[in-house]
Amino acid sequence: MFGWRGRLLRVDLTNGAIATETLDPSVARACLGGRGLGTRIHMAEVPSSIAPLSAENHLIFATGPLTGTLAPNGGRYTVVTRTLPAGEMSVASISGRWGPELKYAGFDAIIFEGRAENPVYLWVKDGKAELRPAEGVWGKPVVEATDILLKATDANGIVSCIGPAGENQVSCSLIVSDYFSAAGGGTGAVMGSKNLKAVVVCGTQGFRLADYQRFLKSATELRSWMSARPLAAKGACLYDSVLMADSLAWENPSPDIKPARTRGCFSCATCFSSFAFDESKEPLQLMGGSPPVLLGERLAEYRSFIDLGLDYVAARSVLASLEKEGAGDRMEWARKLAAGGEIRAESARSNGLGVKRGPCIAAGYAIVPAISAANGRNEPLNNLMAILDSVGLCPFLAAGIEMETIVELLTAATGMAFTKDELMQVGQTIGWQSA
Repeated sequence: MFGWRGRLLRVDLTNGAIATETLDPSVARACLGGRGLGTRIHMAEVPSSIAPLSAENHLIFATGPLTGTLAPNGGRYTVVTRTLPAGEMSVASISGRWGPELKYAGFDAIIFEGRAENPVYLWVKDGKAELRPAEGVWGKPVVEATDILLKATDANGIVSCIGPAGENQVSCSLIVSDYFSAAGGGTGAVMGSKNLKAVVVCGTQGFRLADYQRFLKSATELRSWMSARPLAAKGACLYDSVLMADSLAWENPSPDIKPARTRGCFSCATCFSSFAFDESKEPLQLMGGSPPVLLGERLAEYRSFIDLGLDYVAARSVLASLEKEGAGDRMEWARKLAAGGEIRAESARSNGLGVKRGPCIAAGYAIVPAISAANGRNEPLNNLMAILDSVGLCPFLAAGIEMETIVELLTAATGMAFTKDELMQVGQTIGWQSA
């Protein structure tokens, strides 16, 4: 196969069995990868009646055919599972470098089933995989756990793991990739219920594209077009807890806010290397009307929540009533929430925080593109987002990418002659399955 690796890794955590399966080319064409592949597998194998924290629920990490290529923003993978409180299907798209690394290690996806008796992590390198004890990192926050796991495996590896919040099955918990990239949706609670602390991958294997020169031409043209966009040139404006991708300017010189500097994700052409807050605009009210705070303070708080494995926006919603009562420091309550202490995991579950598609989180910021309902084009936004999630591209591309461009990239990468109509139908099907 071209574009795809053609192999899936299935891990039964209950008995420790690990098996490699072949990805059917017809299935790959029908659902692409990422969200499409993950939801197809999950719906086929897990009844909707299965409780999110039961051993029968699957946890699926899936890449797309453009993940790990030179396509702009082509570093995405998707985590698919059923999450709290009511077993909604969660499709959490994650950035960073983990997705490309999994493909370089030889696999398109990993399917976790069952529950380990004791904490474990999965170590994958160049086509081989093994489960290892994770007692030494269980209970550790994300950054410390990541550092320990890289020392135990390979310094060139990439870690996707949960923090204490996931271990304690808090519904607003995250799976965090590459230190600071993550996605909302409560996936961390499912991972914790399986006693799975982390997945560490390291790959040195390349994979083939059907027509490399054609693909390179299309990818280069798209990257050149994006380089002239304000989003690529200057970052984004911070509105309370959200980076908005619509108004993107500041006067030179840019603010000297060193904590706000961050590397772009794999193959990133938008590069959130500069952030600013536009005081002339009304901030987005996502957290009970709380006013914006200084950028450095907000960034530090974001990263502290992520280090605990907490979705910042959802966790703040859980803690809002306590803050109104003036009952202690926010970070103190966040630590208690993550630890399942005085604020039990059950209290988080009762707040209806299960979502279908959580916001992307990059370097400690929750990112929500400001995109019109239909992107100013003929394609419904939901279908376009489903395609981006499935091929392995960043949702920020929805602000301007043409469906014809995705068709060209897919055709050149896979050697399958996709058409716009076919791709739109695939997007509609994927969107319906994961709705």
